[in-house]
Amino acid sequence: MADTALVHFNHSEKENLTSWPDMRTAAWRPNYGDMLVCAAIIRELDLGATDRVGFGYDLKTKVNRAIVRGSTYIHRNFNFHEANQTLDSIDAPLAIVGLGAQNPTLDLDFVDDLDGAREFIARLNEKSESISVRGEFSAAVVEKLGGENIRITGCPSLFYLGDCPRVDVPEMLSRPERRLGISLHTGLMRNIFCADPVSARRMHAVCIDHAVNNASSVSLFEQGVLTEYNVADRRLPFDERLESAEKILAQIQGDDLMSAYDLIARMVSVRSIEEWLSKARDLDAIIGFRFHGNMVALLQGSPCFYYTYDSRLKEFCDIYNLPSRDVADEWEDPIDVMLDHDWDETNARFETCYTELKAFYAENGFVSRLA
Repeated sequence: MADTALVHFNHSEKENLTSWPDMRTAAWRPNYGDMLVCAAIIRELDLGATDRVGFGYDLKTKVNRAIVRGSTYIHRNFNFHEANQTLDSIDAPLAIVGLGAQNPTLDLDFVDDLDGAREFIARLNEKSESISVRGEFSAAVVEKLGGENIRITGCPSLFYLGDCPRVDVPEMLSRPERRLGISLHTGLMRNIFCADPVSARRMHAVCIDHAVNNASSVSLFEQGVLTEYNVADRRLPFDERLESAEKILAQIQGDDLMSAYDLIARMVSVRSIEEWLSKARDLDAIIGFRFHGNMVALLQGSPCFYYTYDSRLKEFCDIYNLPSRDVADEWEDPIDVMLDHDWDETNARFETCYTELKAFYAENGFVSRLA
């Protein structure tokens, strides 16, 4: 018997690090953001002995309770049949933390006709004291599907360090010698994750060019995709690295603004959550296109700026009061926007989500390690 079932946790660990293998030699393609969420939940709770089960499988172990890693499950392509099968196999109370709905636009009706989605929420109602969702859009969608006792907690990854972060704008951000990171998502296409991929990809080039010309150093994080390794890994033949960088440049329509060598000089590759956080800690701010790519700055108290292109990013920016612009909006200097932003309001929003998350854990019977 185990104390807690970890449901749909997809992290891996090696030598006390949340890490992953080289993508060129392993079939598994890690999702850095998912693993940051997994690691955060495990750090936030006293779970005792654990057993893991993924959606589509039955839990064979008897447990006292189960925690479900929340993610973007409420969308039209999600396999609700597999998720419901797994929840049915758990003969214990359970709770999902950070559940999200996702659509290219903020359309509350986009899953109204999916019986599987309603059945998924019904199981959460039955087995949980409350449902944790990441923001107001997800809360409204879950409520339309029949969800009850909904708490808006944001993403648990924000509290990875065990307390509530407070963003303080570093003095260096106002200086030309600033150090910037950019979280990239250069493979965006028109699907549930992006409403305007052409504008999104081109904004990558504009953003990189602006950062290079307005900072002493720029680190590019193309998280969890093979091109990150192929561009950044010095063990590869240089011609292969150059070819990969040229492919990225073509994707973002950036030939008029930079060369492939500019990308090679700045691309970062990481092999663990801890390394990712360490590299982010050395920066004055992160600008970009990935939620967790910027979160590694926020959770350590550094400012960030988001370019949004779907409901998920807009939802997080709204709930946390984060500086952002849609990729199709007219250009504004993200550095100036961060410097002018009301970070006191953002910090207050963090505190609200922190309080809600602790209450959610407590009412669902989990022992929290959060301060």
